[in-house]
Amino acid sequence: MDQDDSYNNYIAKNWPDIRIINDQSNFWHLAYAWKMHTEEVNSKLHGEWNFKNIQDGHGKLLNMYALMGDGKIIKGELDEEQRGSEAYLKKNPQYDKYDFISEGDSPSFFYLFDNGLRSMENPTYGGWGGRFGVVNDKLFRNTVLDYDVYTKRFEAEYSLMRWFDDIQNDFAARADWAIASDYKDANHNPTLTIKEGLDLTAKPGEKITLHAEGSDPDGNSLTYKWWRYFEADTYEDSKVKPAQVKPEMAGNMQLGIHQEVAKGEKLNTIDLQGSDTNTVSFTVPADAKSGNTIHIIAEVQDNGKHTLKHYQRVIVTVK
Repeated sequence: MDQDDSYNNYIAKNWPDIRIINDQSNFWHLAYAWKMHTEEVNSKLHGEWNFKNIQDGHGKLLNMYALMGDGKIIKGELDEEQRGSEAYLKKNPQYDKYDFISEGDSPSFFYLFDNGLRSMENPTYGGWGGRFGVVNDKLFRNTVLDYDVYTKRFEAEYSLMRWFDDIQNDFAARADWAIASDYKDANHNPTLTIKEGLDLTAKPGEKITLHAEGSDPDGNSLTYKWWRYFEADTYEDSKVKPAQVKPEMAGNMQLGIHQEVAKGEKLNTIDLQGSDTNTVSFTVPADAKSGNTIHIIAEVQDNGKHTLKHYQRVIVTVK
């Protein structure tokens, strides 16, 4: 909402009670800045994957989806911005034919997906639309950092990038739905429940065991994975202070916010036993303080086409 002055100069002044989730930079990383990433998060943004799974042979609607150099010319667009043209590819050799162009507006839609990550409950939780820090009770911005396992540093944009494969697999399944003549002709997301519930309390030193139960509408086999979203919880075993966007940075929307890992800093110290099964156990740290939260993410994944997922987030609050 900072691409022009409509929020700062108009909306905030006239409707000060509207809650705003303000993405100042992360959206660029599912947009034109995607080539800046490590290859590990870009595997489903390249031309071969996009053409095969999204555009080619997926009906009239998906045939309209635009990819780099695909021959689609947009009426009224500037010649130098006709990204579907051969001329654009020649001038921009960093792109291959059928490469991803941009979905910069999509994270604001992904934020609303009811996929079990519970991001709609609180912008600080994080989900497919990214993760956001508190500015005040009406304003949240993406000034918080997630630990990028590939670059080994904390980055604001990794709170969005970490979901790219899951997002693109979901998109590909929907593209298949567009041409499926029957429900059984396409793959669909599994569902997931947690036996113990999603909001628990526990004492320091207490052992917690959680049981996940997945179901798949297509009868596919399921696998499980548990992990701690340690950047989103409030038990401070491995936290960096939320970065603040400096005024001179706010105008450069492609500029990510980074912080190197401090020497000797320990990350994510809670051991999850059985993290690749449907049952996980862990111990609440003895030094956890009353009110601390621990966020545990359960994932279930099918073995059908595009290996679709569903999640559940369990939040343990320390007594």
